[in-house]
Amino acid sequence: MSEEKVYQEWDYKLIPSSYGELKGVKRYYRVFYGTVHWRFSDPDNFHKACIVFVQFGSTSEFNEARKRGEIKFDYPCHILGEDFRKVTEAMQELQNRFG
Repeated sequence: MSEEKVYQEWDYKLIPSSYGELKGVKRYYRVFYGTVHWRFSDPDNFHKACIVFVQFGSTSEFNEARKRGEIKFDYPCHILGEDFRKVTEAMQELQNRFG
């Protein structure tokens, strides 16, 4: 990942996945709220966004979790049906806070 600030997290919610662990590490949905920079399609602007990442481990600080390889950028986050309500509630709470 480039050093350019693609993601600027303002706040987040860490929601445990109901699926469990991978190699002894707890699986989470990191519900990110902040800004994103669309480097190629809109390089002059940052956009407010809510994104759900897969995170293995519970490091709270975004850049630290990224450096440790806990946040997965290389595959999409599949939200399991049984977790959908918890994840969307977290998204709604963050959106209400930052609108």
